[in-house]
Amino acid sequence: MMNKIYRFSIKGLIFLFLASSHIGAFGGAFAATLPVKTAEQITIPDTLIFTGTVEAVNSGTASAQTNGRVIKTYFDVGDLVQKDAVMVQLRDTQQKANYEAAQANVEALAAKYHSAEKEYIRISDIYKKRLVSKSVLDNTLAQRDAAKASFEAAKAKLKAAKVQLDYTKVRAPYSGIVLKRHIEVGETVHPGMPLYTGMSLEYMRIIADVPQKDIDAIRQFKQAIVELPSAKQLSIEGDKLTFFGYADPVNATFKVRVNLPAGIKGLYPGMYLKTSFKIGERSTLVIPTSSIIHRGDVTAVYVQTADKLSFRQIVIGSEVDDSLIEVLSGLKVGESVVTEPSIAIELMQSQETRIAGESHE
Repeated sequence: MMNKIYRFSIKGLIFLFLASSHIGAFGGAFAATLPVKTAEQITIPDTLIFTGTVEAVNSGTASAQTNGRVIKTYFDVGDLVQKDAVMVQLRDTQQKANYEAAQANVEALAAKYHSAEKEYIRISDIYKKRLVSKSVLDNTLAQRDAAKASFEAAKAKLKAAKVQLDYTKVRAPYSGIVLKRHIEVGETVHPGMPLYTGMSLEYMRIIADVPQKDIDAIRQFKQAIVELPSAKQLSIEGDKLTFFGYADPVNATFKVRVNLPAGIKGLYPGMYLKTSFKIGERSTLVIPTSSIIHRGDVTAVYVQTADKLSFRQIVIGSEVDDSLIEVLSGLKVGESVVTEPSIAIELMQSQETRIAGESHE
């Protein structure tokens, strides 16, 4: 569940400031009902933030592997394609004829081989009874071996013919998106001729340009945090980071490649993502993100002491994780903040109503 950051109108904020001045007298009653957390000093990674560009790990061009005329194309530029989907159908008349001929030859040679095998077994039994000479047995064995060799060669040709027939259906090597179509229906293609260019959306990586003054520190820690389009933060480290061994002579920057896990939804090549690289550690004050109240330029929290609840403006930094945020000024270590401001608001509103009622008595 995502943490809430509460937002109020300027009029509402004025009310909160005024109402907070009445709370001191009822601090004990409020203290028992308000959920609070203590501001803590913790150590977090010290990072440098860069904008990285998303690119596909797998991209390339599918080429023809047999001769034939294009009779149908199934995809166009921008289409999403699933792995093994048929992208192009070539005329397969010749390939199919070759396959059927090879299949018939295999069947004929299989029968010949099995007949030769039976004959060899029969002659072997007779030879054991010394009714035929050794030369007859050797001749029968040679015929059996020749038939077997012919049969195996025919099977290899059948397999090759099947491959050529399969090549008439050009299939996608991986799931992805079509970038360019190189052929039209009616064109004749030959092996090596490009048909489609595409890229996979399964595996992505980020390329970031890092100034040479920062590259040594980033290379030392080998840790990156990527902010995805969903606002989720993804931690990447170790061998998932690749550091290019040369700098751009124009910009004096090194490229750092961050390999992402497979199958991240909503991520496409060409997108820009905020990428943070660790360069050390630092100490900072943090509070729960849920305690923050935002409105325009005003950022505040409710601070609870032993006998008072106060509405205090603070300056915040970056989010540490899904539940904590930095406080740059306005709070001290050990101070208690209300983690559910809506409860404090309800209590103050009821108290304001009570005070107003007492003033009319």
